Amino acid sequence: MNDLHEVRRVMAPADPCPPGAFDGAAHDPAGRAAYERITASAARRPGPSRRTTFRLVAAGGVAGALIAGAVVATSDGKPHHPAPAAPTETQQVLNVAATFALKQPFTAPRPGQWVYTETRYWRSHMPGKGTVVKPGSPLRKTVDRIWVREDGSRMASYEHGRLVTSSTGGAIPPTDYATVSKLPTDPDGMLAWARRQPAPGGGNGGVFSLLGSLLLNNGALPPAQTAAAYRAMAKIPGVNVDRASKDGAGRKAVSVSFLIEGWAKEEILLDPSTYAYKGHRTTVVEDHAMPDGGRFLKGAVESYSVRLAAGVVDRPGQRP
Repeated sequence: MNDLHEVRRVMAPADPCPPGAFDGAAHDPAGRAAYERITASAARRPGPSRRTTFRLVAAGGVAGALIAGAVVATSDGKPHHPAPAAPTETQQVLNVAATFALKQPFTAPRPGQWVYTETRYWRSHMPGKGTVVKPGSPLRKTVDRIWVREDGSRMASYEHGRLVTSSTGGAIPPTDYATVSKLPTDPDGMLAWARRQPAPGGGNGGVFSLLGSLLLNNGALPPAQTAAAYRAMAKIPGVNVDRASKDGAGRKAVSVSFLIEGWAKEEILLDPSTYAYKGHRTTVVEDHAMPDGGRFLKGAVESYSVRLAAGVVDRPGQRP
């Protein structure tokens, strides 16, 4: 009976039906942590024993495995190790987003193909000396259509209605498939890579911005690197989530955010059903004076975007 009480205590933080998940506690990080702890204890002792994936088994199967393992998990009703800390909501959401990313079908571009991204932006007019951007200030609307050759040697975009190709200059973060496909596929490696890059502002805010830009600017980021980026974000102190947010078009969205330099809330917006990347938003949460004398007032929107399309094509000017 002590063993059963211990199972119930360890499983308490698990969300039996985490948002966006269909596998019950098997899909929940707290449930997995509890499973790993108990089965690891069982493996160290005589008798039956049994990194797991998010899709272990159905919730009932996990519960059954936990109860069976609990019989030999302890001998005196006391745990061998302290219970693992329950994952935060941010960690749960980003781990689910990573899992969904890994499930998506993906076909890598062939040599000579191009990766296309189409994004609608709303941007504030940067305040000059003596000017102020305040809540409700008009935003400049544009649609960016970008083609990047898979090997990173060329890019193309429209300038004054004319399609122009040019050489690429080694963007940070990279936007070509040849480079992003070689990025780390584990969260610690992805986080270490991001910390080595010359991200604007530096620190955790710079790392968050860089990983967000990696998602924003890549129309063919492989699932393994996408998942690693989400899980790397979960390791950044200060990252928050809001499951009841909305995107720039008023549609439901999951917001993953970080407060940049104490005044700008930078958000990555995810689809609430598939956790696919939808866009970004940067809003002003504290009045802020710019170096040139202009000012942003609290509540103003600095910029936001919505991804319209992404995919692989055979030539610049073509759309998926």
